[in-house]
Amino acid sequence: MNKYLELEQWLFKWKMKISVEKSSSMIFTKNNNESSVFNLRIYGNRIESLKEIKFLDYYFPCFNSLSETNIKRLEVIQNSAVRSILKLRYDTPSNILHNEAYNKLKLLTVSNQLFELSERYVRTGLSHSVPLTVRLVEEYNRGFESRYIEYPTPLALARYRYTNK
Repeated sequence: MNKYLELEQWLFKWKMKISVEKSSSMIFTKNNNESSVFNLRIYGNRIESLKEIKFLDYYFPCFNSLSETNIKRLEVIQNSAVRSILKLRYDTPSNILHNEAYNKLKLLTVSNQLFELSERYVRTGLSHSVPLTVRLVEEYNRGFESRYIEYPTPLALARYRYTNK
């Protein structure tokens, strides 16, 4: 399979590096038997094959700055991929598509995933007393103490859950 992917050359061409230890592969196929795992290698090291998606939460700060338009674009791409993976019709309503994606793939919509990651990022920062996160939450609280917030934000939820353990 490596012969066809030529991943190392592609990474070199685009001046990218990849951490083999933090990388994994996943195969989407109609065939559900165990033999659908392949031996993908980068720089001589094997890339682990997974059966379930694993999300890392390192990307909160950069995704937090995405415009609503770009989030919608990502969701269109995600919806298309989910339709393909789950063999859903093109006209499947979004609410059914999202329920199927969550129930079968444990996959949230892009906007829900970003919200969850943001909340987890802030909650973890508070629990470890990360100075930047603590200062951010304090500034947030000073600015919004007397305001009613109709839609909860990751900062508000993380602060509430952290202080009401």
